Amino acid sequence: MPIDFSLRLGDLLQVAAIAAGGLMVFATMRADLRIINVRLDKADDELKKQTAILAQLSAGEARMDGIDRRLTLIEESRGRAQLSP
Repeated sequence: MPIDFSLRLGDLLQVAAIAAGGLMVFATMRADLRIINVRLDKADDELKKQTAILAQLSAGEARMDGIDRRLTLIEESRGRAQLSP
């Protein structure tokens, strides 16, 4: 039995359709990766902003703690002064 190596138009069209489908999948994946990259960049920028805000809040809280300690010391010293006539 001889092997038939002839190519038909249908075979060529099928190969072309499979190759075109593969290229479309590749192009879609590249576009999706670009979109994801943009979203990650935006999320990174937002995270940097939130980190800066948290650092400012922490510094403000430390200042408030210092003020609270000083006020407590002042109140205690005034209380001692009023107790000793």
